[in-house]
Amino acid sequence: MRLNRTNKFVISALMLALGLVLPFAIMQIPAIGNMLSPMHLPVLICGFICGGPYGLIVGFILPLLRSVLFGMPALMPNAVSMAFELATYGLVSGMLYQKLAGKKGALYLSLISAMLSGRIVWGLVSWAVYTMMGTVFTWQIFAMQAFVNAIPAIVLQLLLIPAVVTALRYAGFNRFAAEHKELDMKASCARRFEPVTAAIDKMLENSGKQTLLVAIDGKCASGKTTLGNYLENLYDCNVFRMDDFFLRPKQRTPERMQEVGGNVDYERFKTEVLDKIMANQSVDYQKFDCQTMQLEDQTEQIAPKRLNIIEGSYSLHPYFGNVYDLKFFLEIDEEQQIANIRKRNGEEKLERFRNEWIPKENAYFDKFQVKKDCILIAW
Repeated sequence: MRLNRTNKFVISALMLALGLVLPFAIMQIPAIGNMLSPMHLPVLICGFICGGPYGLIVGFILPLLRSVLFGMPALMPNAVSMAFELATYGLVSGMLYQKLAGKKGALYLSLISAMLSGRIVWGLVSWAVYTMMGTVFTWQIFAMQAFVNAIPAIVLQLLLIPAVVTALRYAGFNRFAAEHKELDMKASCARRFEPVTAAIDKMLENSGKQTLLVAIDGKCASGKTTLGNYLENLYDCNVFRMDDFFLRPKQRTPERMQEVGGNVDYERFKTEVLDKIMANQSVDYQKFDCQTMQLEDQTEQIAPKRLNIIEGSYSLHPYFGNVYDLKFFLEIDEEQQIANIRKRNGEEKLERFRNEWIPKENAYFDKFQVKKDCILIAW
């Protein structure tokens, strides 16, 4: 957690420094340089990448600090009014983008909302400051300064900010600056999952579907649960786990246990989870408890979300049909797999994995060609 906070301070400091020097370059553009509002850009980017509170702080400090250091903008009334304006840009862009995470058009909706909110705040603060100074501030002045004269800046922000934020997201900056402890992991593990997050980011941006389904299948001890936790804290999504749908004792007939891929209750999972997700309905189900070998008394009630991730072995069972928008398969070599199971489950459980669960999984992978059409994620 401390590292993530440090990362956010570093990025915020970089955006603050960029805001101090960027006007020197932008102002060299003839005719429209002073109309491009260069200080807006790093503040908005800071809000999107680091979050609303950091964007607010950078936005408020930037014009005041630049006024003190370089004399521009003039402290009164310009820098004071801009401090509240830019603080609003940073706060609204970050908070709204986080709230709308995973929804189509979230970036543009957050950006436009921030731009409008900041201009309204600028107008109100300017009116108050001008009134205290004994100067008139009219609606005509507000409209000219906030919108008419700002057209070049508005166009630049609408073109540049989404491109920069998307590029930084694909480069991993949103994970670099993430808040969640579950995202704190080895650098090698984070790099391993980059193809997953890149593919999901691209799908969320480009797909027009109301409901999106992602499968994470693969060998045991290959990191499926870790990846599921990572994605659950990175996106506004639902994660459903196949471990909650193993067979109950009464279902474990000799015929069913001999069936390839049959040691999971795929019928119940399809009826109680997949069918409900595809119908954009709430999902209600009871988890299977491997300790008591029965369903838990508590019923899970999951509200529908756009992004839904199915994690665990047998998530790509052919019984479910071709329902997934993205499919991932996590690979691991046998030696590392055994080492991970021994560390995670102990020597006694390892023997059962070796003699029963791993052979069943491998038979399922081979018979149904589970890796086909999947994005492979190697250990």
